[in-house]
Amino acid sequence: MTNAYVHIVADAGAVSQAATQIAELDAVSVVHIVTGEYDIIAQLDLDTLDDLPEVVADQIHSITGVGDTVTNIAFEP
Repeated sequence: MTNAYVHIVADAGAVSQAATQIAELDAVSVVHIVTGEYDIIAQLDLDTLDDLPEVVADQIHSITGVGDTVTNIAFEP
């Protein structure tokens, strides 16, 4: 299992709708609308790291209102 966090900038007025659609994706376990530099943070639970490009580039970026993303992969200490 691989965990990753996707920090998402959404278009003005599209944050709530984008967050709702992101939450419906199979690989997404948690979604929060947040304040600060990013609008949405999504936690991904992936079977393998190889699944990351499909989820971020193909699924999340295809959602209307999603602009830029920054992804962090979580490692155990």
